[in-house]
Amino acid sequence: MADEQSPMEFDADKVPDVLPILPLYDAALFPKMVLPLVVLQGESVQLVDEAMAKDRIIGLMVSKKPEDKASPGREDLADVGTSALILKMAKTQDNRTQLLVQGLSRFRIKNFEEGKPYLVARIELLKDVEKKDNETEALMSNIAGQFERVVELSPGLPPEIAQMAKTIQEAGTLADMIASTINSSPEEKQRVLELMDVKLRLKEVTRLLNHQLDILELG
Repeated sequence: MADEQSPMEFDADKVPDVLPILPLYDAALFPKMVLPLVVLQGESVQLVDEAMAKDRIIGLMVSKKPEDKASPGREDLADVGTSALILKMAKTQDNRTQLLVQGLSRFRIKNFEEGKPYLVARIELLKDVEKKDNETEALMSNIAGQFERVVELSPGLPPEIAQMAKTIQEAGTLADMIASTINSSPEEKQRVLELMDVKLRLKEVTRLLNHQLDILELG
């Protein structure tokens, strides 16, 4: 069975103050981006089922410890997470739950709430700190150019994605989109996620792109 909702312009300010928290083990999600996930553990499946019956909004946080039988504790989760809308859910024969989620906004956990078998947290939404100036413009232009080069050298990336990057007007979104697309580790993506200062975020993504280019050019 599949249950889906089309991606839409969702007002990120409408994210509830209390969210069920789903740990991520080998991925990180950015606002506005879409990510496929597979959920295996019992309490996580229950979390998804209950979210689907309600407003389809969950909180995703990178777990610092690998996926094993025990669910990560509060101390195992990263500092900043991403609220997300479940666009699609499907149950497979072997009892996996497949999701397609779209990021809404960054958040930080204020405190955890009791009463559910999965983690539930009261959150505060985080806003980008951005001031448009010449340096930001230069960083955006540079990052779009570097990304185009990475796309040219990466057979797995469609050429249109480089053109799409050039049409993004918001500096923070551009950095997020590129960080979510390039081949970097969940830890590196998480570092980008935690940077609210858009200039610092652009600089960090520039560094990741340079590293990616070095590897591709050698290869």
